[in-house]
Parts: sequence; C-alpha cells; structure tokens
Amino acid sequence: MIHKIDNKTLGIKISCFRRLKGYTQSQLAERTGVSLSYIAKIEGGLVSNCVSLPVINNIAKELDISIDDLVDSNKKIIMG
Repeated sequence: MIHKIDNKTLGIKISCFRRLKGYTQSQLAERTGVSLSYIAKIEGGLVSNCVSLPVINNIAKELDISIDDLVDSNKKIIMG
C-alpha cells in the first residue's frame, strides 16, 4: 500500500528526534548534506512537494532511527 507522507507530521517528527539527539538544525544539515534552509522548511512543514526518500533516509540514519519512525503516522514520539 502506498500512502502520502504528511509533510507537517514529518517535520514535527524530525524536529523532535533532532532535539532528542541534541543537534541544532545547522548540525543536522551539515551531517546530512542538506541545506540549513531546507531542514528548516522540512521541520516547519513548508515543503511544497514530498521530501525525497534519499533525504529522509539520510536524516533517519543521522538520527539513528528508522525511516518508518519518520513516515509511519501511527508511530508516536514520547518525549520526557
């Protein structure tokens, strides 16, 4: 089954996992080869198209999580 990834939810998850890892947006951008402005757009849910799988994969690898952790809308993040 194919589902569309909700960019807003994806951005919130990336932001949460990034903060749990202790990274700034700038550090995540540098470590993944993605521009700082694009990381900010992703986290803000401001990306007009879908975020590409290679970008999602690079972010997931750097944050030590699975792609599924980012794209599965049924998986929740428990912080605290």
